Amino acid sequence: MSTQATRMPDSMSPNILPILVAVILVIFTYVILKQLFGKVKGNNIILVGIEGSGKTALYAQLVAGKEIQTQASLTENKHQLIDPPVQIVDVPGSARLRSEIFAKYAKSARGVVLVVDSADFVDKVRECSEVLYEVLLNGDVQKARCPVLLFCNKTR
Repeated sequence: MSTQATRMPDSMSPNILPILVAVILVIFTYVILKQLFGKVKGNNIILVGIEGSGKTALYAQLVAGKEIQTQASLTENKHQLIDPPVQIVDVPGSARLRSEIFAKYAKSARGVVLVVDSADFVDKVRECSEVLYEVLLNGDVQKARCPVLLFCNKTR
């Protein structure tokens, strides 16, 4: 009698196999979807644009919460935020510096903000479109599928 009490009835054994298969399929599907779509994005928010577009002023407003008097940047400005955990990078507007520094941070970009001065946009539309073209064709930006925000700034 004790052997019958510990033994499972034969009617329950066939029901375990489909449940086990279903659990394995769910785990397998989760792993595959995580590999395809669950890539961790970088942590850089990159501010880019032509000279005098207001990138550094926007950077100061985001980091310090106040307006500052700015001048042409020759190096990038960086600030690590804690919540959300991102690094804001202000890239210089000079074409030579911009390309080199943007490429350095694009590898770990979470998003790109293209800053345009709307007060003189008509005069500098060609330069602005070239920067936008560079950003959109950057392989690292395309690979990470980073959102690109066009930020119109009025500095005057």
